[in-house]
Amino acid sequence: MDKRGISAIVNGDKWLILADTHVGMEFELQEKGVRVPTQTSRIVSNIVSWAEEEGSSRIMILGDVKHELPYPIESINEVKSFIENLSKSFEEVVLVAGNHDGGLEQVVSRIGLSNVKFYDSRGFMANVNGKKALLMHGNSKPNLEDFEKAEVMVMGHTHPAVVIQDEHGFVTKRPAILKIRVDKGELGKRLYGKEIEGGELNIIVLPTANHLTIGVDVASTLTTVFDAPRTILRYVEPWRIPDKIEIYLTDLTYLGTLDIVKRVTFERVNFDSI
Repeated sequence: MDKRGISAIVNGDKWLILADTHVGMEFELQEKGVRVPTQTSRIVSNIVSWAEEEGSSRIMILGDVKHELPYPIESINEVKSFIENLSKSFEEVVLVAGNHDGGLEQVVSRIGLSNVKFYDSRGFMANVNGKKALLMHGNSKPNLEDFEKAEVMVMGHTHPAVVIQDEHGFVTKRPAILKIRVDKGELGKRLYGKEIEGGELNIIVLPTANHLTIGVDVASTLTTVFDAPRTILRYVEPWRIPDKIEIYLTDLTYLGTLDIVKRVTFERVNFDSI
């Protein structure tokens, strides 16, 4: 199964960490004429299967829990069903707000489940695999004091994917996990305009957990200059450090660094044009 998340020991317990479930995306597709039945139960089933595979009894979703929908009633019903079913399946459920999650805090509060916790998009700090980790969505700057403490940042938001071509010419796009090694001092200066104690900071970027989507090709999107206002990766400036961006498939198969993947993609395109 295409497990779109990572398992980790968080504050002593084993968690499955995901991002971008985009519950209710099918309603937007229906509005455009694509007749897709509700997918909420399948998303829950996938998450439960991934957690069982990893032996995780707790679940964390780093933003864009829901999708922006044209039908408010359907949106509320699907999100409520999603959260309630996760609550029944896991000992703890943590939801971090993303840019699609307007009104999510009110829905969580209205449901009133004791094992469901909500954080805003700036995220929160936790001990993850023995490291001080900042867990967030990725569309908002984290709190300065959290950033100063962090040794690792885990985020979603950008839906990373990679295009792969085999020896027969078959091309596929697969969701991917990124590990970006950055200079914390330089990133902090770009984020906050002040000197921050340096050292290396690892940023883990998770793929979308919704099976209806795959993501965007990082060899195209992260290797050219961009100024997207709603992702903190613009402060990372990934186009300057492609050799420090490691790309993994969701089963943690290591593909190489972004500069290598970009070169292979470019060579493939040129070869195919001959």
